[in-house]
Amino acid sequence: MNKSVDKPKGILKNKTTHPPASSEKHPPPNPREVAIKHARIIHSRREVEDEISDSIIELSKFPVTRNPPYDASNPAPVDAESFKNLVRLYQPSDYDDLIEERNANGLCGYTLCPNPRSRVSGGSTFKLVNYGRKDFNIVPSRELEKWCSQKCAKRAMYVKVQLNETAAWERAGIASIQIELFEENQTTIPIDGAAQLTKDMENIKIEAQQKTAQNARDLALERGDSAEKGTRPQRSIKLTIREKPVKAPVAPSLGVNSQSHLVTEGYKTTFDPTSKTVSRDDMSTSRKDNLPQQSSLEQK
Repeated sequence: MNKSVDKPKGILKNKTTHPPASSEKHPPPNPREVAIKHARIIHSRREVEDEISDSIIELSKFPVTRNPPYDASNPAPVDAESFKNLVRLYQPSDYDDLIEERNANGLCGYTLCPNPRSRVSGGSTFKLVNYGRKDFNIVPSRELEKWCSQKCAKRAMYVKVQLNETAAWERAGIASIQIELFEENQTTIPIDGAAQLTKDMENIKIEAQQKTAQNARDLALERGDSAEKGTRPQRSIKLTIREKPVKAPVAPSLGVNSQSHLVTEGYKTTFDPTSKTVSRDDMSTSRKDNLPQQSSLEQK
């Protein structure tokens, strides 16, 4: 009987055929339109960057009104409003560029301050700040020369901590981004900016205290002071100074019959009479050297 043999089945799945998508529902993108869209995005970003660059040049000559009673703590309302509107989209790096540009013009780094920046006398690289106090610190002279006073430095840093690292074109349409000055409405400060400013000032103070304490410990250790009280321990050590005896050097002398030049480390070399390499003259000389010398009385 003939048995029916089953045909082996394939393990691969059958390909399902999908109907071709209609070009009317999903038309392919036009390359020209895509290129124009990206070009407009890049152009808009460049416009925002150009506006920031132009504002840096404009703010580097601020304030416009420099007559009393207006000063850094009480700027003219027009200057303050212009400054807050222009710096609103700044990044911290843009604000640093503004400070550097104002210093190049000889002005204080704080935009609303009409005073010239200070100069550190002596031409030293570092400056001692608050010498003899708990908040003593060593600060680079370049940092001190950015401002006319520490108050303006605090005002400028107060504005900087409110700036965002996000790109300017991403924040251009957000109207809620506002900048507050140090002297105005301190009770309505943005929480993030105030917390960051407080944190930065506390960190600077803690680092200065730690550095001062470490320098004091290192100096005490080098001086031999005790680490607990900072006072030098009272210790008495008796020292006895004795002069070391010195013998006068004696020049070496070589007698007439002296054979010290033949002695090496206390041993005098001799010749073996049975050796074939020794001549008879050497043997006779060696025998004479080994014989005891007679005294002068016995010779007589």
